[in-house]
This record gives sequence, structure tokens and C-alpha cells, in this order.
Amino acid sequence: MEHPILSNRFGIPIYFGFWFSFTGMLFIIDWYFQNALYQEALLSALSISSPLLIIAPSIWFVVRHIDVDKIGRLAAALHHITVAIIMVAIWLSLTYLIFSFFDKDPITKGTRPEVIMPYYWLAFMAFAIYDYIVMMYYMIIYYRNFKEKIEQESELKDLVKEAELNALKSQINPHFLFNSLNSVSSLTLIRPEQSREMLVKLSTFLRYSLDQDLKELNTLSNEMKNSRLYLEIEKVRFGDRLILDFESDPICDDLKLPNLILQPIYENAIKHGVHESLEPVGIQTKAYLKNKNLIIQISNNFDKDAIPPKGKGIGLKNIQERLNLIYGRTDLIAITLTESIFCVNLEFPQSL
Repeated sequence: MEHPILSNRFGIPIYFGFWFSFTGMLFIIDWYFQNALYQEALLSALSISSPLLIIAPSIWFVVRHIDVDKIGRLAAALHHITVAIIMVAIWLSLTYLIFSFFDKDPITKGTRPEVIMPYYWLAFMAFAIYDYIVMMYYMIIYYRNFKEKIEQESELKDLVKEAELNALKSQINPHFLFNSLNSVSSLTLIRPEQSREMLVKLSTFLRYSLDQDLKELNTLSNEMKNSRLYLEIEKVRFGDRLILDFESDPICDDLKLPNLILQPIYENAIKHGVHESLEPVGIQTKAYLKNKNLIIQISNNFDKDAIPPKGKGIGLKNIQERLNLIYGRTDLIAITLTESIFCVNLEFPQSL
């Protein structure tokens, strides 16, 4: 773990700011409250604070070496008491050494130079400052560990989210491929001369679909281009029984939505609407901007008397789960079913 003072570009300026504040406090105590001369107060303050310039950063290595989680609180406390005694002894020795060296006219010759306070009070202050510095370093360590844990949890959530999206992708691709191959098979029996055209379009569509990453966003124009390709494939099969209607505001062309999110809806419209009805079925698609969100409405009519085909409901459930994973919301899809109209409303926030 990097040193919070030496490895941070703001660490050294902030540390010197605290050091100057501490030195100024010592100077004011001696000069104002104890009526010392200006020069004596300044010398006394610098004598006490100068060793701290080296001692305070050095305590970090002690704190990093004494791991409370590994050796326990009692052992850590004993270690710090021992180190504190050594540090304080070094600090006081350097303080009196510096003061004696620069004090050319001691007040009482042959005795200890007089600094701000007696040595026992100075020792008490040094112990208190050591404890404060140790506490601050441990707070930094715990903050960094907490931040690292949050980042790891976030990365884990992203990995889980990506795994779930990949699972959904592996689920929807066989589902789509099964429906598409059924369409090709049916067309081969009905109009074999058009089956080649449909296979070419199908291969183009599959190439696009399999290249997409379900966690990435795409523009509406690209998605609609791909959706039109799929519906054209189905129109070759169903002819006039399939009526397509697209209505999109040009301002929506560059808006974002998840890749292939519309595909299962069109598949359902074909399977439950066109396939089960002898009358023409229209699939209407509307796209517009509302409250800075992209709104897409896809609806189709269906034969209310037809027996619905069996299915597991993979398509709409897949959409619901993907929207929840990507946007973190469960209210982005709404399904409306009337007597003969099935409508799906989708909302795509433009700010993730």
C-alpha cells in the first residue's frame, strides 16, 4: 500500500500545512501565553516541530507492519507502546539537541535549555501526537480497504451481470434460430423458388445478430434496419398476410437501446399473430421521444378464436430480465392485451 503522504501529489502540501499550523501553535503558546521573546519562542517551536517532519512519515511504516487483524488488538497495542517510547525518546533528544545548538545564550548556564514546557509535559504531548498520527494512518488504511472492497464488489456485480446477459444471449439465439429455420422450411415447401432469397437474407440477419453483444447499446436506426430485414424474411413467407407499418421520429435515429431487444417481440407477433390467422395481420412500430427517453410501441392484431401455440414465453421474459440488468428498472416494459390487439410498450432511458 502506497504512502499516503509521499505517494500523493496533495499529500506533501497538506502535511506541510498541518506542520506549519502545529509550529505556529507552539510559537503562540510560548510567545503570547508565556511572554517569551520572539526569537526564543520561534526557536523553541522549531526545535519541537522539526523532528516531526521525519518522524510522522516514518510512523506509516510501523503502522503498515503492525497488522491488527493478524496479531490482535492487545499485541498491536503492546507493539505501539514500545515503538512510541522509542519514537518519543528520539523526538525529545532531537528537540533538546536542536535547541541547545542554536541557543547561544541559555537562561541558566549549565542546565537544561528551557523550551516551551517541561520535559514530562513535552513527553506527554509527543505520546498524544504519536497516538493521533497512528489513528489517522489506520483510518486511511481502513478507508482504502473499504474502497477496495467496494470496487471488488462492483467488479463482481459487473461479472455476474455479464454472465447473466450471456446466459440470456445463449437462450434467445437458439430460440430465434428455431423460429427462423421453421420459416425457411415452410417456405421451401410452399414456394421453393423464393427459398434461396430468404436464405440469403437469413444469413445476413444471423451474421448481424450473432455479432452483437447484448450488454452493449446500439442506435435505433441500426436496430430498425436489422428488424426490417427479419420482417422482410417473414414477408417472403407470408406475402400479403403480413402488413408492416413503421412510424419513427427522425430525431430518434441516434438514440440508444440494447442490441436485439426488439427481436423477440417481432417473433411473437409472427408466431401468435400472422402464423395463426388467415386474415392479414399488421405489425405497427412507433418510435418517439418522451421525457428524454426513447419510447417504442409495437402492436399487432391477432385472431381471437385461434388456438394459441404452445411456448415457454422466453421472448418477453428475456426482454424483462435484460432491461432490469442493464437499466436496473422493472417498469420499462408494459404489455396491453385487448380483444384482438396485442401491444408492447418499451421505454429506454438515454442516461445510464
